[in-house]
Amino acid sequence: MKKPKRAYSRRDFIGTAAGAGAFLAASGLSAFPAPTILTASRTRPSIAAGTLRFLPHYVQRGSGPHLLDWAYASDSKGDAFRSDIAASRDGLLLSDTKGEGRFAVNVRWNVEEFGYIFITADNGGEFYKLPPNGREQSLNLNFELAKSRVVQNRTRRAGFEKTGWKPSRETKAYLDLSEDLFGDARRSTGEPRRGLLSQKSLTYAMWASEMMELEKARFNIESLKRPRADFFFGCDARAFYQMYQDTFLELFPELFDYAMVTYVIKGDGMMSDFEPVEGKRNFGTRDVLVRKLRERNITVQGRTLFWFYDGVTPDWLKRKSFEELKKYVERHTRETIAHYPEEMFGWEIFNEFHDWAVEVDVTPEQTVELVKLSCDVARDTNPDCHRIINNCCPFAEYVQLGKTSGGDARYPQRTPWEFTKDLVDAGVDFTMLGQQMYFPYRDLQDIMVFLERMAEFRRPVQLSEVGAPGGPTNLSVKTGSVGFPEEPFIWRRPWDEELQADWLEAVCTLAFSRPWIVNFSWFDLLDRGAFQKNGGLLRNDKGEKKAAWHRFKKLQNTLKQSA
Repeated sequence: MKKPKRAYSRRDFIGTAAGAGAFLAASGLSAFPAPTILTASRTRPSIAAGTLRFLPHYVQRGSGPHLLDWAYASDSKGDAFRSDIAASRDGLLLSDTKGEGRFAVNVRWNVEEFGYIFITADNGGEFYKLPPNGREQSLNLNFELAKSRVVQNRTRRAGFEKTGWKPSRETKAYLDLSEDLFGDARRSTGEPRRGLLSQKSLTYAMWASEMMELEKARFNIESLKRPRADFFFGCDARAFYQMYQDTFLELFPELFDYAMVTYVIKGDGMMSDFEPVEGKRNFGTRDVLVRKLRERNITVQGRTLFWFYDGVTPDWLKRKSFEELKKYVERHTRETIAHYPEEMFGWEIFNEFHDWAVEVDVTPEQTVELVKLSCDVARDTNPDCHRIINNCCPFAEYVQLGKTSGGDARYPQRTPWEFTKDLVDAGVDFTMLGQQMYFPYRDLQDIMVFLERMAEFRRPVQLSEVGAPGGPTNLSVKTGSVGFPEEPFIWRRPWDEELQADWLEAVCTLAFSRPWIVNFSWFDLLDRGAFQKNGGLLRNDKGEKKAAWHRFKKLQNTLKQSA
């Protein structure tokens, strides 16, 4: 039997991103070639310019790696774009930004006391420009990273203090230390010494960033005048089919008031195909689950009407022309939503359609047309049901790689923000925006800055799929499924069950503190089959609770009592 083509997972370049090297090798990429098909509206022109270098100064004590051999550029709004940026142990090299005049660079850099994590250098909010053609400019990478984070902290602190918030004594000390050390670095005349002082400044600045964001979030929550009755705590409900159903139904309502039930056309490995043959839909087992959840007063969302990811899109659907796709989208939307006249709170209309999961024959403009069609039909079929657009990959690293879930991108790609802006500009009638937030190799402040951009669309936002690894277990080490780390830790320390709980608590606190975010849904319930390795809240199908379960329950009790 011929082995099926491998679909690219987001973990290929985020979870192992780490794994860009392995990803590129598996992809057959040795560099970053241009997409095979270009459209005039999205193609940035190449403009002759000089070369900008960012030179690292390795002051870390460990064996590394300290700088990932892969990086990407982003524009002044924060959206990734494809450039000729190259990274190696010698640093970053950039000479063609495809017409983008002002830009930032994003690198995975090892801040040993904090984490080996992606950080943005944006020239202290002023952004970089390429030198004139034929000229070369070199910058100290350590200094640029420290400067950018210190200035970002300074800006956010000033904004927060206008609302009445003040940093704690500890947070103020970290902020002040980062500022003082950055001042020392700026005054230093030798680049190695400047690199050392900058790294120290960056370490305190990264910790201060997260401490400040969490303190401000708690300040917002304590300032609430009434409890947030509009906020849901949710989870995917596929574990109903992975464990004894009585155990599931006993545990699920203990922690969650919101459930997502999967209607993927082709099975995703945990549930049967929803539509094994075109036009024949498998509602039976899903109806049972929906009924049992509603009997327990759990709010239910259907996910997902359309997810054109390579591994879950059947061949009969991939072969359709655009006109045939439109007819199918209209029929599938109407008939599926009509099956549940009152049971569903909302439907995830499209998932990951921002030029990542697009394994059907459509242009970027046609993706917008399909989403608009489905939303219009969904509104006409059940106007009281939310219409949700769900996006993944918040920092859009795939844009630099030029990859979709199935291989090479055929068109210049959009970030989630750019895709959503296109939908809004086209008048697409969606009522809620979903954003996945699997651990993104970014710190808490970067996560919050990204989510603040989502508020610009003036739709409620749900953190639709949140997850983080739980670290190795005795079983995973013995079986080889999750081993011990082989590189510097990513965030605070190597992943373990308590660190998973720390991250869950932090991100949920940030989400609850912002009024436009209305949902925090963890993926997945069980370690087995979780998208993030050992990323569940239960260790096994017997219902053995992990630290993250207990922390989540305690946090909910605190948040529900606020105001």
